[in-house]
Amino acid sequence: MQLTKRRFVVGLITTAVAASFTAVTTMASAAESDTTAQPVRLIVGYKAESLPDSASQKFSVAGVRAAALNQLRASTVRVPATRSAALIAALRNDPNVSYVEVDHVRKIDDVTPNDTEYVAGHQPESREVNLPAAWESTTGSDVTVAVLDTGVNANGDLSGAVLDGYDFVNNDGDPADDQGHGSKVSSLIAARGNNGAGIAGVCWECRILPVKVLDYQGSGYDSDIARGITWAVQHGAKVINMSLGGDSYSQTLADAVAYANASGVLVVAAAGNESTSKREYPAAYGDVLSVGATAPCPNYSADPACTTGTTDRANFSNFNSSTDKWVDVAAPGTVLAMDRNGRYGPEQSKGTSFSAPIVAGIAALIKSQKPSYTGWSLMWSIMNTATPIGSWTTYGKVDAAKALTWDTETSAPTILGLSPQQNQKVRGTVTFTPYQPSDVGSGIRLVALSVDGVAKGGATKAPWAVAWNSAGRNGTAKIQFRLYDKAGNTRVYDRVVIADNTAPNVRITKAPKNKSKIKGTVKIYYTGSDTYGIKNYQLIINGKVVSTHAGTPAFSFVASKYPKSSIRVQVRAYDVAGNSRITSVLTYHR
Repeated sequence: MQLTKRRFVVGLITTAVAASFTAVTTMASAAESDTTAQPVRLIVGYKAESLPDSASQKFSVAGVRAAALNQLRASTVRVPATRSAALIAALRNDPNVSYVEVDHVRKIDDVTPNDTEYVAGHQPESREVNLPAAWESTTGSDVTVAVLDTGVNANGDLSGAVLDGYDFVNNDGDPADDQGHGSKVSSLIAARGNNGAGIAGVCWECRILPVKVLDYQGSGYDSDIARGITWAVQHGAKVINMSLGGDSYSQTLADAVAYANASGVLVVAAAGNESTSKREYPAAYGDVLSVGATAPCPNYSADPACTTGTTDRANFSNFNSSTDKWVDVAAPGTVLAMDRNGRYGPEQSKGTSFSAPIVAGIAALIKSQKPSYTGWSLMWSIMNTATPIGSWTTYGKVDAAKALTWDTETSAPTILGLSPQQNQKVRGTVTFTPYQPSDVGSGIRLVALSVDGVAKGGATKAPWAVAWNSAGRNGTAKIQFRLYDKAGNTRVYDRVVIADNTAPNVRITKAPKNKSKIKGTVKIYYTGSDTYGIKNYQLIINGKVVSTHAGTPAFSFVASKYPKSSIRVQVRAYDVAGNSRITSVLTYHR
């Protein structure tokens, strides 16, 4: 019954929101002939107990365009700009809505080049980040790196390296690159090496999963980017590269990144090219590896190994301030990359857009050599082996060879206790809550619950509680409560509970005849039974509990304390699990 009620409430939203929908629909019709009325895209996030699919259906019934973001408990809504403020206000007052935000647009993070002095085929950046030494250990494997960008064309050095992907801009299965940026980024990650042509990508044998989230102008909505992240995780990506960004915080995008983190996937993002310490997202989200750009070698012909002048920040790169450390590492930001037609140069590609894929490729090399490493382990391997180059990055310039040698954290998370207790009787929805969960190294990533070997759910944030609906179950249930830390270490806690979803039996064995006249002290005799034991019995008169017994001594009451015309008497029994049953009503008068 409670679920039915909740479904109705969420499906209906609220009267205020419904009224706003009506106004929005009217305005939308008017806007069709008004070219100045540009629609606004909103993202609506729902609380844990709500039903986003039902809400999205109501949006559609009201004539408002909506699309679900199922894994993130959210949906997008298109409304005329003139009505967006009213709808935002109404939605924020809705008890089922967690947040409402504008669906911001992100853009690619590259710099338009203005010089042609780079000689095609030279890759000083590979030496700068110590790739030749890393390649002595591994040139990669079939690790999948998702590139969320303008799409990818499988030409030239990317031939045979690109998997089937998806286009979230046009909603089809053809993520072709109509701008060029995504193909350049992908070539830096996985261009086939040692083939006598083009360049060598960081991870020669890795696979690119193309996810088009940016249009031909290099722009895209947060909701499409968020969909791209969840889709990439579900389709096997172990590393996600996002050479894109904007300065607006988005809860939807943050939730998508958290989803990837909870799945053990590393997210790498460009820090941006505004030459500022102002945060850029998604790079500035927690557990995203944020990459700034170093300046190019000042004189390549005199220094082909690029051993000097490479610790300086590129003049376009964003950076840390003295109080806000959000740019983690740096990599070269002026590189030679392959365009969408399979050609190289003669121009250099500049921007943190091209620093990020170098780092994503290094992460894929580590994953190739150490397949058990989670995204957190990959990130910490890179950060902890970086060469300090000044406070503008937190850790310094990446070193591929050293990163391959970093050992990850191996201590499993712990808890001091788990509720419910061992052999506790439970009923209905049971919430398993750990007491003082902790992890000395990476931190807890997620918890998962299984019952009799079947997965029943999990949690990705504190208080790390997981609910299980035991309805229909009676008897012993074997519970496994599993904790995972960000480094992939696991701790399992076993628990046995007894599901009891059957109400106890209770009946009145001796009492005045129904509808009779009573006076003085009245005694009510009763009995009851339950498989797992009865906790207590209650005497209820006119709907109120007047006495409680742990056993079965007779209840008694004084008739004169109650109205003359109607005295309604019942006995209710509760079992130890909380199930209850109540007798039929005996009615008396005096």
